[in-house]
Amino acid sequence: MRSHSNSAHRSSIDRVPLPLRPSPWRFGARLRPSVRAWRAARDLSRRAVPDTAGLRRSWLFLVCIGIPFVTGTLLEQPGGALLGALIGMMTCFGDEDQRGLGARWLVLIQVALGMVAGGMLGTLLDGYQNPFWFLFGVALFAAGWLNKYGKGPHLGTRFGAIALGLTAGMPGFAPSDFSFVLLAFVVAGIARTIDHLLFGPMPALPGFKPPPRLEHHHEWLRFAAAYAAVAALGLWIGIELGMTRAIWITVAPLVVMLPGAQATYRRIVEFMFGTTVGVVVAWVLIHTLHAPLVSIVAVVAIAPLIPLQMPRRFWLQTALIAVMLLIAFRLALPDPRSVSALIVERLEDILLGCGLALVGAVLAFGRSPDRAAEDAAVARPRLTAR
Repeated sequence: MRSHSNSAHRSSIDRVPLPLRPSPWRFGARLRPSVRAWRAARDLSRRAVPDTAGLRRSWLFLVCIGIPFVTGTLLEQPGGALLGALIGMMTCFGDEDQRGLGARWLVLIQVALGMVAGGMLGTLLDGYQNPFWFLFGVALFAAGWLNKYGKGPHLGTRFGAIALGLTAGMPGFAPSDFSFVLLAFVVAGIARTIDHLLFGPMPALPGFKPPPRLEHHHEWLRFAAAYAAVAALGLWIGIELGMTRAIWITVAPLVVMLPGAQATYRRIVEFMFGTTVGVVVAWVLIHTLHAPLVSIVAVVAIAPLIPLQMPRRFWLQTALIAVMLLIAFRLALPDPRSVSALIVERLEDILLGCGLALVGAVLAFGRSPDRAAEDAAVARPRLTAR
């Protein structure tokens, strides 16, 4: 009994909290305010770029789109501002998740090389003659085929094909505007490096599932051929119809066609709906926001909202992109009265581009019930937003 009482007494003594003694290794009292200030600054920087996938991407979109766009606008070069914002957005989509800084830089370099090569070739060709169509078809086929090897090779070739088609027949940019391309890539590289050094690899988005993949060699060949055919046909149709921005028709199949039937069909519907909503909203805003400063604020405010819709709301992502780019186009137009024609042309592009994407999906995957069921099983969880 006595031993039991002694052990109970010792345990009660152990539970009494002892007074904290100052550690000899701590800073002195006069240094503690500086330590608190350092910790507050560190916490503030972490709150500015939260360590979550969606908000980190929002910060990157804001910086990579906003800096070139605002710089070009303040320098009274609206064409360069538009080009810089477009390139900045493309670099944000060309990023790697759950990889090291070297892998993230590799994708950025692949996108930069593809776009520079395509832009230089298009400038040298200066028109849609026969050499252009051969090079354009090869680039489109390679973009479809390189889906097999990952995001970097595919996006680099895809953006390069768009740059080739844009610069070959639409010399609407001044030579000085292309300096904003360099600015956009420099800003993207610096922002990506800072983000990685502060927070490490970019985590995968909640709910993200890898894109569907084909299994056999001949399936990849069929997909790449359909991918290239409908995209090239879209540009040719736009040129024959006299559209000033025929490349927009090509962009729709390039964005929505994935190596899976079910995912492609769903993206077609979401892209058509989302872009239509975005065009209508942009028309209202353009006719409401007459001050250029308000339009600039609108573009900068929309940019960080784009990645927050990934990967679940692809339609809303496309709507926000349409609103942002059309407002930027409005600032770059020499005649504000041509805005209505721009809106009508964009609606026509949506219908033609998505119609061609539907044709491309049928050519790539056919209408086999077994094939569709297999693709549905692979692509049902989520769509990728690339």
